[in-house]
Amino acid sequence: MYYPQEKEFEALAGKGNLIPVWREILADLETPVSAFIKLGQGKFSYLLESVEKGEQLGRYSFLGSDPVLVFKSKRERIEIIRQGKSEILRVEKDPLDALKKIMAGYKTVNSAELPRFSGGAIGYVGYDMVRFWEEIHEKNRDDLNLPDSLFMLSHTLVIFDHINHTIKVVSYAILDGKESP
Repeated sequence: MYYPQEKEFEALAGKGNLIPVWREILADLETPVSAFIKLGQGKFSYLLESVEKGEQLGRYSFLGSDPVLVFKSKRERIEIIRQGKSEILRVEKDPLDALKKIMAGYKTVNSAELPRFSGGAIGYVGYDMVRFWEEIHEKNRDDLNLPDSLFMLSHTLVIFDHINHTIKVVSYAILDGKESP
């Protein structure tokens, strides 16, 4: 069975423009790593494991791949990839302001039946982003050529619940006429 049911979905439509739709299955034959091997073969994919006190496996594991939006920044250059099309922007201030502007257009409807995190921008902010917040003198050369920041938005997220031994496959219905976030 898919959740939410149709009447509940219609009621949620007035609360935001991203509504989670999910199905729960048993996780008795699947692990986060085996699912990641099956799903995470794209260029942009992730497996987030929660750990408590540095030793114990936490309650949830999160998997995503094939994002509908990728945000990359390198110095003042931003690249936004949507549905395979790349858009290049230049900024003079913090590139994360552009990400905030993109994210401001989306209001996710939360569900008590899903973990507090059930989708959103996944990624990193590298050390070199500090130049937008503090004045630094750069002496090191950039030999790795990695983005200063990279975030992605997955349309579908796989959530392992290690306590209940279940998997929730969550996709977002987009209600504002946009094709994707």
